[in-house]
Amino acid sequence: MLGVFLYVDAGKGHYVPALALAEKLKQQGHQAIVDDMFLVCNTPFWSSYCKKEWRFMLRHPRIEGAYHRIHDTKAMATIFRFLAVHLPLKRGFHAWYTRTKPDFIVCTNFLGANVITPIVQKLELPIPVFGYAADVFNNPTAGFNRKLDLLYISTFIGRDLLLAKGHPPDRVKVCPFPLKSSIEDLPKLTKQEARSLLGLNDSFTILQNFGGEGIGNTEFVYEVAKRGLPWQVVVVGKLTPLTKMRFSFFQRLYPTFSLHTPGFIPNIGEYIYACDVQVGKAGANALMESMALSRPFLVSDLLFAARDTTTFLNKYRVGWSENKTKNQLDILRSYSEDKEEQKAMEKRFASLPLRFSSEAFVHDILDEVTKWKSRHSNKS
Repeated sequence: MLGVFLYVDAGKGHYVPALALAEKLKQQGHQAIVDDMFLVCNTPFWSSYCKKEWRFMLRHPRIEGAYHRIHDTKAMATIFRFLAVHLPLKRGFHAWYTRTKPDFIVCTNFLGANVITPIVQKLELPIPVFGYAADVFNNPTAGFNRKLDLLYISTFIGRDLLLAKGHPPDRVKVCPFPLKSSIEDLPKLTKQEARSLLGLNDSFTILQNFGGEGIGNTEFVYEVAKRGLPWQVVVVGKLTPLTKMRFSFFQRLYPTFSLHTPGFIPNIGEYIYACDVQVGKAGANALMESMALSRPFLVSDLLFAARDTTTFLNKYRVGWSENKTKNQLDILRSYSEDKEEQKAMEKRFASLPLRFSSEAFVHDILDEVTKWKSRHSNKS
């Protein structure tokens, strides 16, 4: 069986799950393709536009919130469906489909529901199209499409919100979160074991995650240093030349401060095990990897698409959401000094209603493809 996983180049949140699922599908003896949805449709302009727009929005969160709030509507979903079948996307996709002949498609970006699904249905192609809600706690309303064969989401909170929007109950399914292999297959480590492995000292440790886009600043470490907190801060993710320069200047000002800046690293799981708390913007991958490895997460930049993350954190008390640096430090200082709360946090992680497994997710997709083919063969 050949499965295709289509993402949109608008952050790693859509690309990483596509890659994780494709890898596990191949391990099951099948074939898999991971590709940019707009390049598959032979529309490189839209691929480039999405990439540039998202990076701009990450750097201007206030604009992101206002812009996406205005455009995240069912009317916009209707416009996307209309454009998908009237612009050259349909012709480009049909040419690709004729060459590739996949057995199923999974779109890991919400746009797939109103771009790929209407094209497939307009061309009457014999293939199921599934969606995966990469934001895990919701899916943009602009991705609303009752005719999508199935929409997967990794949380019950997310499922309930989708049903409230009007998604058909039989077309929404809770799935395991698709961890990448470096996390899913990582042997469990204690904090001390992980710190020793990475050459870190055994003190209260903050993992500050700048992500694949390198979004972050040095304000957090300056505030920690000014308060004289005996912490260790590890900064991972892409570091721009300007950010590296700022951290170098910080180290000259505070030469005894325990700061580590390994940058973009392949062994993020070991660093998560080494930390007490992970801090970063509300990217689904970073957040859910923390949940999988039982480490609380402090959301430092809450984007519009991730707004329901706060609902999850407040309900299950496995993290916090706070945009102001001084307030972030107040929260983390209180947590670092409260040993009873740290023990209670460990117990809360043990009862989270989440599953983590790319392999189990792939098995479910294959089962759904079989069911889809059976239904459609009976109709014909």
